[in-house]
Parts: sequence; C-alpha cells; structure tokens
Amino acid sequence: MEVEIQPDGSREAVNEVVRLHREVYESEYELEPSFGDGVATRLSELRRHGWPGPRDGLWLARSGARTLGSITLNEETRALGQLGHLVLLAEARGTGTGRRLVHTVLEAARAGGYERLQLFTFSDLRAAGALYRSVGFQVTSTEDVVRWGRRMQWQRYELAL
Repeated sequence: MEVEIQPDGSREAVNEVVRLHREVYESEYELEPSFGDGVATRLSELRRHGWPGPRDGLWLARSGARTLGSITLNEETRALGQLGHLVLLAEARGTGTGRRLVHTVLEAARAGGYERLQLFTFSDLRAAGALYRSVGFQVTSTEDVVRWGRRMQWQRYELAL
C-alpha cells in the first residue's frame, strides 16, 4: 500500500480527522461519542483563531482517495507546540505511517522554531506511546481520570527540540 503524507488545512480535512477519531477511538476504545464531539469542538476553535497558521499544520495520510490517518501541530506559546490528533485506521498500523506522521510534525516544529513539543494521550494507546518515546518524548505527568465514559491513565508527554 502506497501512502502519501499530505498537508491539508481545509474544512474537509478537519471533518476527516473527526471521522477518523470517531471510527477508531469510539469503537476500539469504547469511548463515548462526546470524545468525537470534543475533537470537533477543539478543531473548530483552532480554525476560528486562524489555524493552521505558518507554524501549525494538519497532515493526512492517504492512499489514493482514502484517508488512513492524521496528525496536527498547533502553537500553544511561542516556544511550545502541541502535537495532536494522531490516529490511524487498523489497515495502516504497522506500515510506518504513524512514524512518518510524527516525523512530519517534528520537522515542522523545528522549522517553526519551537523549543518544545507536548502531547496528551492515554496509556491504553501502547503503540502510540512507544512511538512517542522512540523519538524522544518523555512522560511528564500521569493522572488517573474518568473521561469519555471510562477510567484511564491520562498522560502528558514532552520533547525538547
């Protein structure tokens, strides 16, 4: 399967990110629909403030016309960027596509002059956590919470660039 990583900040791309999150996280991890609603709200708020800007981005992993995954970068502060919305359909996992998406954000963050990146995730996403740690991210906090209808270990990762 040939997969291309493409930048795309359009409304349609945002809708694809929301769709992927609903499809993967709500079904595979039994999260309530409020999870997908939260992704939609977060991305809408970012777009309302001009995202993606020159130091931000949204990238889609595509095979032909099919969207297989996504990742985002947004500016939290001048020095701090946030990696987010990494998701892959099952058929794209294990192909290196997730690693390519993460490296795309790392390159964009370095080019954008960020000093650090952060991301938030939950511990059940073991493959994603292993990927983040393999490129240098470190867990900086863990909290036992109930979110989206289930108990989880909510984690913050950080990487100095």
